[in-house]
Amino acid sequence: MYKPDFKVTPRVYRLLEEITAIKEQIRASAVKVPWVPSLVKDAMARAAWGSTAIEGCTLSLEAVNGLLEGKKALGYPNKDVRMAQNYLAALEWLQKHEKAEHITEKDVLALHALMGEGACDDGPIGVYRHVDVRAGLHVAVPWKQVPVLMRELLHWVDTGAKELPAVFSSAILHLRFVEIHPFRDGNGRLARALATWQLYRTGFDTLHIFSLDEVLLENRSLYIKALQRVQVEGEDLGTWLEFMSEAVLETLERVQERITAIGLKEKGLSVSLTLRQEKLLRTLRERGPMGIRDISRALRVTVPGAHYALKPLLKVGVIFTQGKHKNTKYVLKESF
Repeated sequence: MYKPDFKVTPRVYRLLEEITAIKEQIRASAVKVPWVPSLVKDAMARAAWGSTAIEGCTLSLEAVNGLLEGKKALGYPNKDVRMAQNYLAALEWLQKHEKAEHITEKDVLALHALMGEGACDDGPIGVYRHVDVRAGLHVAVPWKQVPVLMRELLHWVDTGAKELPAVFSSAILHLRFVEIHPFRDGNGRLARALATWQLYRTGFDTLHIFSLDEVLLENRSLYIKALQRVQVEGEDLGTWLEFMSEAVLETLERVQERITAIGLKEKGLSVSLTLRQEKLLRTLRERGPMGIRDISRALRVTVPGAHYALKPLLKVGVIFTQGKHKNTKYVLKESF
């Protein structure tokens, strides 16, 4: 039977503590306001965009948002549009089944069929592969072993996984699924969807406002390398858990910033934060007053680029200045 073996470093425990603290802050903030549905919609779009873009889908985040609103994504390959549409449909299915007691083989096959319709290059959808395959440097298990290994994995989800933190059980399900690689195509998308479902089922993301796939997309090379370290290089599973814990923490920090952005609108301040501005607010909150050159280095942009990010936030009073000329420091308003 499947039983993951791993070592956890002290740093991972610290990451889990930070994750727990921010998650509770988000929950406390979100349950008090009427705009949770907009966060759910935003998370769905970012998740669908992120997960499909990792697989080469060309749709922009704006185009995926448009699909959620019933608009057509014009000018994109039909396969890419179907990929995004299918992922959104899969997320809706997962939300309807968020409290499912079990993840069954029937569920896995149905989700693959839903996500793969018109969006897979190789093989039939909704059935396990009947050929041996490899994914990059990783040689997947022989096809005849797939049914047994999948049953063992799903049994572990029902048993041993319950003894682990949700972040761990989700990450291990993700990794083991792509190790088995049960289908000819679409394994990555389905692995990330199942990992999201595990976070729903364990009560980690009860509001459905987290979009981990967006962070994985932005760190795609590190994400693939983290998988390869375990799958190909034989490193301890703990390295994967550390990577995914970092990704979850980054995801939660971004959600917190988006709650702030919507809160600004509630206060009558018209500003929509970019990812760079979210990082800027988080950096100022962590470090305190900063000069423009320090900000440019933190954001990894030019000084004019830093000024561009600052300008709308200065205008609405989220950030203010201290000092003059070369001694100017930028400070985050205490209420934010």
